[in-house]
Amino acid sequence: MDAVIRFRAAFKPDVCIHLGDAFDVTALRSGAKGTPDEGKPLKPDIDGGIRFLRRLRPDVFFWGNHEDRIANLQYHHNAIVQMLAQELNGNIAGVCTELGADVVPYDGIYQGRHYGGVRYMHGCMYSENAVRDHAETFGNVVFAHTHRAGMAVGRRSDHPRGLCVGTLTNIPCMDYAKCRRSTLGWSQGLVWGYFKGNQSQLWLHENARTGEWLLPG
Repeated sequence: MDAVIRFRAAFKPDVCIHLGDAFDVTALRSGAKGTPDEGKPLKPDIDGGIRFLRRLRPDVFFWGNHEDRIANLQYHHNAIVQMLAQELNGNIAGVCTELGADVVPYDGIYQGRHYGGVRYMHGCMYSENAVRDHAETFGNVVFAHTHRAGMAVGRRSDHPRGLCVGTLTNIPCMDYAKCRRSTLGWSQGLVWGYFKGNQSQLWLHENARTGEWLLPG
């Protein structure tokens, strides 16, 4: 997080985008009931996500599938769960209003904002070929979601590029994925670049997970 904040301060982007899943809310996932995940504390998670949003000061904040858990539970049949979800939603919305951030609700395949001919979204597909699949489905696209930073070109005549920023989490702390081989492929990253009209030149910086982030500037 510190590396991203330093880069933001040095680069001074005209548009800063957070691609979602700033909050994990593990205890609220649909399969958590009756498992250790049901006891995962929510306060440190929410406080940490809000702290990072305040430091990053995004112009656009895409809700991811994890924030969508909060949105969906606002209408839960259990009044206690419903009230908690409404409270959490209000806290997050209040911070975004304070920052002047444009909030984009999670809408799966329909979510997206375009800058310089590139679609930005949280993402919605998983697989070893998720980056290519997003490019082939949406055209030029930047997303998060899969936790694996990477770039791929779609098999289409318009040559679309997909860029995934990966995750900013402390990966070994993601307990639910500690026994999955695919977790070894996860990585931290960010996308930066320039756009003018309907054109963009973007670069993916992927941290090698071996030490200091070596970023331009």
